[in-house]
Amino acid sequence: MLVKSFLAWMDTAPVRERAEAVTMLARAYLDGALGGDTPEAVEAALTSVLDDPSPLVRRALAMAFADERSAPRHIVLSLAADQAEVAGLLIARSPLLTEADLIDIAVTGERLSLMAVALRPDVTRRIAHALVARGDFDSAFALVGNGSSEVAEAELLHLVETFGQHSRLREAMLGRPDLPAAVRHALMVRVASSLGGFVTDGGFLSKARNTRMMEETVQSGTVTIARGTGKELARFIAHLRESGQLTPSLLLRSVLGGETAFIAASLADLCDLEPSRTAAIVASGTEPALHALMRRAGIPTFLHPVLVASIRVSATLPVGERRGSYALPVVRAAQAGCLEVQGEEGVRLMALLRRFEAEAARSESRRIAESLRQEVNAEKEQFSLLPADIGPEMLRLGGLTDEAEAAPVVEAVMTAAPEPMAPEPVIEEKTPMARRIEAVLARNPPVREQRPRSAATGEAVPTLKSLIADWKAERAMLDRLESAKIAASIGNRNDKPGQIRVA
Repeated sequence: MLVKSFLAWMDTAPVRERAEAVTMLARAYLDGALGGDTPEAVEAALTSVLDDPSPLVRRALAMAFADERSAPRHIVLSLAADQAEVAGLLIARSPLLTEADLIDIAVTGERLSLMAVALRPDVTRRIAHALVARGDFDSAFALVGNGSSEVAEAELLHLVETFGQHSRLREAMLGRPDLPAAVRHALMVRVASSLGGFVTDGGFLSKARNTRMMEETVQSGTVTIARGTGKELARFIAHLRESGQLTPSLLLRSVLGGETAFIAASLADLCDLEPSRTAAIVASGTEPALHALMRRAGIPTFLHPVLVASIRVSATLPVGERRGSYALPVVRAAQAGCLEVQGEEGVRLMALLRRFEAEAARSESRRIAESLRQEVNAEKEQFSLLPADIGPEMLRLGGLTDEAEAAPVVEAVMTAAPEPMAPEPVIEEKTPMARRIEAVLARNPPVREQRPRSAATGEAVPTLKSLIADWKAERAMLDRLESAKIAASIGNRNDKPGQIRVA
């Protein structure tokens, strides 16, 4: 009865009422409340909805079946092949769509359907490959931003090459927890290229200087990325070799920072040897073996003495001195090795190493200055005369300022007694800040310092803190004496009005 009434009413009802009826019948089918009709009859009635001319009616059926595993599969597949306005939600959420179904949608679907596929929580590498092959930016952005999607390294590199100019896509890629080092390197190169073009087009730097600066920046970033690859270092080096970026200058740059893992893995890749074998040769620093490895790797001959000298010093460098920038001892060892290089190559290489030495010395000076600055700040905190829980803000709130301290002194001078007399003790009214300081000192009484004694006289050696306290006490006493003298002088003049006292 329910099915017959539904079919008869669907022919004459308006669109909104038909959509509501479809939702109610689909819910009754899922709940098993068929009202005496068979499941086959209800499925037939719901299948007829696929031919409804209104997208709103078909979308109501798609929304009712979007999250249901018990929905009829043939109806779900038909709705998934419908226009994107109808199928979008069902494609993004239906558990009945298999990998093959989603690949077919990715190959033939509309733009919104592609985005729905990219947002699913079960996107496999095959599905991602089909989506990337369509070349649509919105679906690619949704795919990269989907943290649960599985995207191969080759697909990510293709996206960087195709859509790397979009900052949104680069940011979404950097947010992926499993981003390969090769993709991170490609993003760095793309950003460096964009910035270099901006600097050159704006006339900020000449083209030659900008090119050199970009090359050095990319090499420094490459070494930094390689340092964080861990077990994926060999794979990253293979990517650099295949893309033509594993250059002799990059090898020299990597070893000048004090690290030998990169050049050892690079020699293993170039010579087709076991990484453990090349790592042992590099660690030993044996010159004949290193020269043989470099000849087999195809490294230019004039770089051999420089690389050998750098490797030998880097192998003995303490771990704390191996930084991402240039290590000064390694750079100087490379300069010593460069003295053996003859001709124009030696001159150009020495000029390059001189610039690296200046940069290394500058970095070392910055590090020392920062260390000294931290020591000075620590000493300031140690010799502070106020308790640790009283800062400038509390002093300002309590009214303990220079003006507040100076006002009582001026008032006392201007209102001195007319006759000279012995100064009476002044009972100062304590300010709220003074009472607060006394309360803090009462809770935390100062600890008497044990001053070191002089070895020659046996007398206590004053500390900086005690000297400052003594100086302040002496200065306060002198200020009080000066105020008393001024008050007495004013009083003497007021004794005989109209007369001038000659000293």
